[in-house]
Amino acid sequence: MIDGRLLEAEDNEWRRKGDSPVSMLTLHERLLDWYARRLPSRLVALLSLPIGRQLKTKWHFWYERARMLELAFAYTSYNEVKGDYFEFGVYEGRTFIEAWDAARRYDNKAVRFYAFDSFEGLPELSSVDAGGPFCKGQFKCDRHQFEKNLKSHGVDPRRVKVIEGRFETTLNEADGEADGLESVAIAWIDCDLYKSTVPVLRYLSDRLVDGSIVIFDDWYCYKGRADQGEQRACLEWLEANPQIGLSEYQKFHWAGISFIVTRLQSSELQVKNPQFPAL
Repeated sequence: MIDGRLLEAEDNEWRRKGDSPVSMLTLHERLLDWYARRLPSRLVALLSLPIGRQLKTKWHFWYERARMLELAFAYTSYNEVKGDYFEFGVYEGRTFIEAWDAARRYDNKAVRFYAFDSFEGLPELSSVDAGGPFCKGQFKCDRHQFEKNLKSHGVDPRRVKVIEGRFETTLNEADGEADGLESVAIAWIDCDLYKSTVPVLRYLSDRLVDGSIVIFDDWYCYKGRADQGEQRACLEWLEANPQIGLSEYQKFHWAGISFIVTRLQSSELQVKNPQFPAL
């Protein structure tokens, strides 16, 4: 039988030294890992059946977002892509917390986390956003509740900055809270609407670095049409910014997709983005 007190003592020693990846795991996680590695593989497969069932429910979407963020932070860590994490449309903070946990697992202590949201829910839908799965006021969450959720999951508030307000206002303010922010390593765009995505991409144009990851949570909403939602905003943005190239990286759940950013030189512009024809 494993001695939990011994594991806890080892855990504290590893954390004090800070020289082992295992030190990033909680005692609870280490206990689960210890048992999983010692159980017969057939028994592990049998015990995982309820998890497989659960992943077919709505929780599957959260798992997929966590998987996407794990891949994004692994990619930026191993490729040494410098910059911070920006999330546009944070709602209750579930994805934001997953980003924090992913960065912690890669011992990325330098990255800062920026949360952009009005906390008032979606704005009035324009004609180009009509006919989709969204409505005014959807995804409303009190800022206090968002910050409370982060605190309850161990997110360090000293590394988090919240920029509250509508994107078309906060991202366009000269000398505003968002104006002085620079390199973006990972951008999570959960804007839902074309109208909301446009100012976000415009804001990111000069802040994305070579190798940045851009993640769209609602890419295939509006029946996957390229003339609506986040897809339309992205296509128009690429057309207006020939110095930016996107290469498809990973897809996740039924609506999400991610891209790797390439900052193109003048000689490369003529072969830019063959997979993104103009509208």
